[in-house]
Amino acid sequence: MGDKKQLLVNMIASLVNFVVSIGIGLFLTPYVVHNIGAEAYGFVGLASTFVGYAQLFTVALTSVAGRFITVAYHEGNELKANRYYSSTLAANAVMVFALTIIAIPVILFLDKLVNISPHLVGDVKMLFTFIFLQFVITTISTVYSVATFVKNKLYLSSIANLVFSFVRVAVMVVLFGMLPPKVCYVGLAVCLASAVLTIMNRFYTRVLLPDISFRWNLVSWASVREMLEAGIWNVVTKLQQIMMFGLQLLVANLMVSPYLMGMLSVAQTVPNQISSLTITVASLFYPEQTKYYAQGKRDELVDDIKSGMKVSGFFTNIVFVVLLVVGYDFMRLWQHGQDTTLLYELLTLTMLGLLASGVAVTLQNLPLIVNRLKKYSIGWLVYSAISMVVLITSIEILPKWGVFLVAAIPPLFEFFANVTFVPVYAARCLHVRKFEFYPIYIRYFASTAVAAVACWGIRSIFGLIADNWISLILTCCLYALVTLCVDMCLLLGQKERSLLSDMVKRKLHIA
Repeated sequence: MGDKKQLLVNMIASLVNFVVSIGIGLFLTPYVVHNIGAEAYGFVGLASTFVGYAQLFTVALTSVAGRFITVAYHEGNELKANRYYSSTLAANAVMVFALTIIAIPVILFLDKLVNISPHLVGDVKMLFTFIFLQFVITTISTVYSVATFVKNKLYLSSIANLVFSFVRVAVMVVLFGMLPPKVCYVGLAVCLASAVLTIMNRFYTRVLLPDISFRWNLVSWASVREMLEAGIWNVVTKLQQIMMFGLQLLVANLMVSPYLMGMLSVAQTVPNQISSLTITVASLFYPEQTKYYAQGKRDELVDDIKSGMKVSGFFTNIVFVVLLVVGYDFMRLWQHGQDTTLLYELLTLTMLGLLASGVAVTLQNLPLIVNRLKKYSIGWLVYSAISMVVLITSIEILPKWGVFLVAAIPPLFEFFANVTFVPVYAARCLHVRKFEFYPIYIRYFASTAVAAVACWGIRSIFGLIADNWISLILTCCLYALVTLCVDMCLLLGQKERSLLSDMVKRKLHIA
């Protein structure tokens, strides 16, 4: 399969997976909130945050293993690729065992660490137990997902993720339908779905990379050390992410209130899905970019990065503008009975970071590709540290605005970092002009502004207020079409237009 055709197949599969995932998320969130309440739902996000803390100890290895295995494989060094593969699997098992020893007392005394209503204590502890077990499963099996990356068959990963989503929703519907409502069902469902995902990725590895397998005699702590030395700076990056976003719900829980933490968690649901979309689309270009770097093709690498920026920005832009315009109507219908105004305000503030990350996410992969993570990680850490200091200080000064400050300040700092730091550092990594990528930023922001003004104008002139799901879907399609046309004219180049045109033709042919 040619590179362009492979990219199209991967993109189609990823978008289908995204649509299904967000559809399931939109169905499950109000379903779960209705059954257990906003406060209890907030602990789902908080549990994921605690797992993020545990990932500090594993990310140094898991974040770079795929890169090392892929480069060794494309260099034709099968023995070296097997050594990295086996060493990663063994090291992950050791780290997970150590983290389990730490996690047990944390979960046992959880109610001493965070604010939990007495009637939720046992349920929330079980939730944290299942979420941590899911972390154990995914950490040990992370190396299995490398196969689809090495072979650039990411559509297979999308299929596995679809199965993950369906298993998760099926388990939750069965449990909530047959048993008294508990928040721990969310954790159990994710845990079981992750087990199924692991089995599928293991199967992919055996089929796609039959010569790559775990071998005790190839476990090399020297290889582990080599990967850790490269990935240690990803620990700093992960720490930055925790400081900038991972502590949001914890700060809201401790400094504002558990209820408002829950409302913020609900408001973050869709922006988190959009963030996943940007990462997914950008990752479609990552295997080819890694291959270009391994082969020393710098010009092709730069060109592919620019295309990735435009395409990821294109998809993010459409969802961002549509949600910005119809967000209030959406929240009123989606979370009926909740404080719609509060949810929409939190939603809008949370989306601030997406305004730049949509186009910057492709550049964020580059330091890992070229193995220059040190200064990049430190730079992000500085932004995050300042963000957290500003956030806590602001809440102390303006306590009545606490939840809004929690929602707005981290995304605002993320926006500034993605505009001022990320593109300049990427240019240095590639030894190109400092402002090499800024023309794409300018086109992206221009298309966003024009599309947003046009959609708001249409909404105001024609009074398009969605009061049911059908009218909401129709207005979303209208605004998406307007934004698509603007992006086609202002953001995309001929290469990207051709790529998307081929994707549409392929979808029509399949239909």
